[in-house]
Amino acid sequence: MSTDATFAAGEQVREYGERASETSRVFGRQYIDAYERAVQSAVELERAAADAAPADWIKTVISAHASFVADVNAAYVGAVRSVLN
Repeated sequence: MSTDATFAAGEQVREYGERASETSRVFGRQYIDAYERAVQSAVELERAAADAAPADWIKTVISAHASFVADVNAAYVGAVRSVLN
């Protein structure tokens, strides 16, 4: 009888672990979605600032930085999503 109880307890632990893992993935996906939106908003603001800059060289620098941040963010978000799936 104790073998059955041990097996049942092991199954419960396994099921709990699976539920906890899936819940963590869901929360991770929600977090990365929110993070991605926040960075995109910052990049859009930076691009708007570049458009309003008085000198061409300032526009170039700000635009280059915005593009760099967008590219790094895309790589980071893609890597995190691949781990979460």
